[in-house]
Amino acid sequence: MTGARFPWSAWAVHLLTASGAVWAFLALLAVLAGDARACLLWLGLALLVDGIDGPLARRMRVRDRVPLFDGAALDLIVDYLTYVFVPVVFLWKFALLPAPLLLPGCAFILLTSLHLFAKLDMKSADNHFVGFPGIWNVVVLYVVILDTGPWLNAGLVLALGLLTFAPAKFLHPFRVERLRRVTVLMAVLWLLATLALVVALPARPLWALLPWGLASLWFTGLSLWRTLERA
Repeated sequence: MTGARFPWSAWAVHLLTASGAVWAFLALLAVLAGDARACLLWLGLALLVDGIDGPLARRMRVRDRVPLFDGAALDLIVDYLTYVFVPVVFLWKFALLPAPLLLPGCAFILLTSLHLFAKLDMKSADNHFVGFPGIWNVVVLYVVILDTGPWLNAGLVLALGLLTFAPAKFLHPFRVERLRRVTVLMAVLWLLATLALVVALPARPLWALLPWGLASLWFTGLSLWRTLERA
C-alpha cells in the first residue's frame, strides 16, 4: 500500500479512541493514590474523547477505509474501562457504599455492565440507549459532588443496575436527532459546569451548580419523556 493511499486520518481516529485506555490507567493511578479530583479529571478527559471520536469516525468514513479493524469493539473495551471498571475501583477505594455492601455492590455493577455491553440491542432505532447505559463514571461524579451518603448510594446502584434490564430510553447526547441542537448545547454546558465543580471540590459554587443542575434536568427529563412516549 502506497503512502498516498494509507488511511492516516482513519487510523488517527482509532488512536484517539484507544487513548481512552491511557486516560483510564492514569485515572486508576490517581484512585490508588487517593486523589479523587485527579481521577475525576482523567475520567472527564476520557468522556470528552468518547464524545468526539464517534462523530469523527463517521465523518472520516473510518469503517469503510479500515474495514478489517473493529472500531466499535475498541470503543466498547475502552468504555468498559472508563465508564465501569475505574469508577468501581473509585467506589471501593473511597468506601462510597456501606461496608457490608461494598463488595456485592461493586460486583453487581461489574456484572450488570458486562451484560449491557454485550447486548446487541443496546440502542434503539432512533439512537437512544435502551436501559441504563452503564455510565458509572457520571454516577460517581454526582455522588462526589452532591456528597450523598453510603446507603443512598447503595440504593442508587441497585436502581440503576436493575434499569440496565429495563426498556427505558436514555438520551444519547450526540446521536439522537430530535432536539439535538439544544441537547448538544446542554452537553457542553454540563461539561463546563462539571469541570468547574470538580476543580472547586469540596466547595460547590452556586454559579456552577445551577447550570449543572439545569443540564442534568434536561437529560433526565428528556429521557423520561421518551420512555413514557414509547410506552
